[in-house]
Amino acid sequence: MQGVQRVHTLSLGALYIQSWSRSYGDAKDKLLGPATGFLIGVPGDYCLVTAWHVFSGRRSDDGEIMREDALCPDFVRVHFAGEADDGFQPVIQQYELYDEEFQHGPRWRSPADRRVDIAALHIGAAPEGVVEAFMPNTWPTLRDLFPPERRAAQGSEADIDLPLRITDKLFVLGFPFGDVGTWPFAVWTVAPVASEPLACWNNLPGFLLDSRTREGQSGAPVLMHIRPGEPVVVGGEAIVHDESVTALVGVYSGRIHKESDLGKVWTVDALFELVPEVAPPGWKPTSVHARSPRSEL
Repeated sequence: MQGVQRVHTLSLGALYIQSWSRSYGDAKDKLLGPATGFLIGVPGDYCLVTAWHVFSGRRSDDGEIMREDALCPDFVRVHFAGEADDGFQPVIQQYELYDEEFQHGPRWRSPADRRVDIAALHIGAAPEGVVEAFMPNTWPTLRDLFPPERRAAQGSEADIDLPLRITDKLFVLGFPFGDVGTWPFAVWTVAPVASEPLACWNNLPGFLLDSRTREGQSGAPVLMHIRPGEPVVVGGEAIVHDESVTALVGVYSGRIHKESDLGKVWTVDALFELVPEVAPPGWKPTSVHARSPRSEL
């Protein structure tokens, strides 16, 4: 196709997840549904991040089981992209969600406040031979907009964080309806910021996006991605730049109502409070939301 030269690395960073309920005897395990997740950490020591309801099978607002048949996940299968001579091949890795039978002893971590719908499962190393497109853990500054050879020459004023404002364009990376027609590359759904990020939606560490996201995108990474040449307004000045910058903003967990296009994103600070070992150097918690592991539903 003309004009297409390469793919964005983070298109491989959103992972297709299937949640499964274990059956006993001769019955087959039951597929409960699709979701999205991503890796954060360092090579050899990752956490798999997604929405809490993906692992628990329960609503985050009231803790009720989501399915009419009352089934909840026992394990998940994550579809990694294995490198092959003719492109990519799926490497499906199964991760148990509980240490004990009958869904006791969850292995994942989640915030103390169930309404903050995120969870992290420590998986260690990724499967051998797969693409390890993990999410960045740092927030870009004005300095990052300059070409590498010019960054050191900038003064301390270049260390100001790039702003995140209402109406700014973000992206939800995932697999709507579990459609893997583009696999291993995620679909980038445009998602403008719909509520003030500093306002803390429902007094929780999150805000709203305005986007037609659908089932299968729960647990998706939400990214800020600024292309070269896109003006960035910092301190009242519009800056045109040569570099692209990408940052993890948070974790998407679904729409606030089935009739609404407004969806919830939990901030990266909420994620770092949950798994501080993946936070960047110098990061400090802003509130108390995390507990490890969740011992009750």
